[in-house]
Amino acid sequence: MSGKKGNSIVVIENGKITTYSLDDKLTWEVGRPSKENMPDIKLYSSTVSRQHGRFQNIDGMWFYIDKKGKNGTIYNGKYVTTGIHGRIKPITLKNGDVLIFGGGREAIINSKTIWALFSNRKFEECWRVEDTKGLNKLFFTDGRQTTILSNPVKGTVIEKEDGIAIYMGDISYLIGDISVTGV
Repeated sequence: MSGKKGNSIVVIENGKITTYSLDDKLTWEVGRPSKENMPDIKLYSSTVSRQHGRFQNIDGMWFYIDKKGKNGTIYNGKYVTTGIHGRIKPITLKNGDVLIFGGGREAIINSKTIWALFSNRKFEECWRVEDTKGLNKLFFTDGRQTTILSNPVKGTVIEKEDGIAIYMGDISYLIGDISVTGV
C-alpha cells in the first residue's frame, strides 16, 4: 500500500470493491445512474436515489452533503438529517469515517445497501479478498501488531500503519501489509 497521503472513498456494493481518488476533482456526485443522471460514483442498488448526495472539497477539507436520498444515509452509525428548516448540513469527513447508503434509518449492511469508507490514504494497489465465512474469532496482523475480533460486526475496519482490512462477514477485504486468520 502506498504511503502517500491522499483522500479516497472505498465503496463496497454487492461484494465488489471500488476505490475513488477524491483529489482528482473537487466535487463527486453520488447516486443511481439513469438516462438523465450520470453520477461520478455510480451506485446501482434500488435503495439509492438518483441524486443521493455528493462529496465536496471546500478550502482543502472534504465534506459529504446528503441530498435527502430516498432511503437515507448513515454516517458513523447515525442517520443523516437535515439542518434547521431543512437546510443542507455538510458533514466534515475525517479518516476512517463510514457511510452506508440506502439502508434507511438503521445501520444495516446487506445486499441492498452500499458501504463506504473515507480514507486519507491513496491506494495504488489492488484489494485482496479473503474468505472469513463461519469464523467467530479473527486475527488481523501486519507482522508487528495483531488485532483480535471476537464475533465481529459487518463493516468493521482494522487500520494498521501499512494496511487496512474491512470485515464484511463471509469475506474480508485487505490492502497493503496486513493478513487475516481465524477460528
